[in-house]
Amino acid sequence: MKQVTILLAVYKPNTIFFEKLLKSLNEQSYTNIFLNVRDDSGEAYEFYRISKFIKKIITNFDYKISKNNKNIGSNQTFELLTLEAGGDYFAYCDQDDIWNSDKIQKLVNEIEAKSAEMCYSDLSIINQDDIQTAESFTKIKKRVVHKYGDNLFDYFLRRSSVTGCTMMVKASVAKRAFPFPNDFMVHDQWLTLFSASVGKIAYVPEPLIRYRIYEGNQIGAAILPEINSKDDYLQKRLLKERNKLYFLGKYHSFNPKQLQIIDSNLLFVEKRIEFFKHSNLFNLVKMVKISKKDKFLMLFEIFIGVMPQKIVAFLFKKIHKNKN
Repeated sequence: MKQVTILLAVYKPNTIFFEKLLKSLNEQSYTNIFLNVRDDSGEAYEFYRISKFIKKIITNFDYKISKNNKNIGSNQTFELLTLEAGGDYFAYCDQDDIWNSDKIQKLVNEIEAKSAEMCYSDLSIINQDDIQTAESFTKIKKRVVHKYGDNLFDYFLRRSSVTGCTMMVKASVAKRAFPFPNDFMVHDQWLTLFSASVGKIAYVPEPLIRYRIYEGNQIGAAILPEINSKDDYLQKRLLKERNKLYFLGKYHSFNPKQLQIIDSNLLFVEKRIEFFKHSNLFNLVKMVKISKKDKFLMLFEIFIGVMPQKIVAFLFKKIHKNKN
């Protein structure tokens, strides 16, 4: 039986939520598990507190607890966990959720049945009181499509349908993914893209985790966070996307076909940047011509590109207000 190492990044966890998570890990039906925990608080008391919880609750498998000297964020913490971990598969874990008891077993079954590099599942949504608010992540993220199979590099380069706490990655693949592009992609987006560049992505269509969305978690149901104006969209969305593509094309050894896909997407984003800088008729025609790549996105960007600033600001305010 292959070893699954759970990689858990922790930062000042809510006591109640953290206990429930640990109990759900300890109750996994899969028997060859190792838990690797890294505290990102940089505080001695926090490290003592989480260590006490883990020693008390985790009784069915071995574990290791380490800490960062200072807070470096979840991306870099997961990168360190990936670098130092052993085992055959890595299962990434957040601190607030509740795992179904058969989560690891079903992911292992599927990744091996499909000879995949990575496997992930759907998830259900719960609130701070453990009450289910959605039976599937697609109910709150309407544009999410759970893609799986071969030849998905282009898709995952532009968007992601994978939530990190649902995924399992071959250890050999995850360790080849260094360095993580921490300035441009969160760890789950990067590991998904890298896995798709290597081979097949597998998927379990049932929710194997109860994903907790509440005011205090990191990302939750956020839609276009910190974007409140046209300039925000240009700076934090489009220019960031261009920088990501520059980085990926230069610093990672993708094959020639994948580099062509990166170049194609770079051209796609350059035209959109030009439209936002100069929303004239000439650039509008260019946007219409490239709209077939993502019709909904192009309609949205054309709308906010031609509308007055006040209307755009109102739209983003409405989006953020209705995110839940």
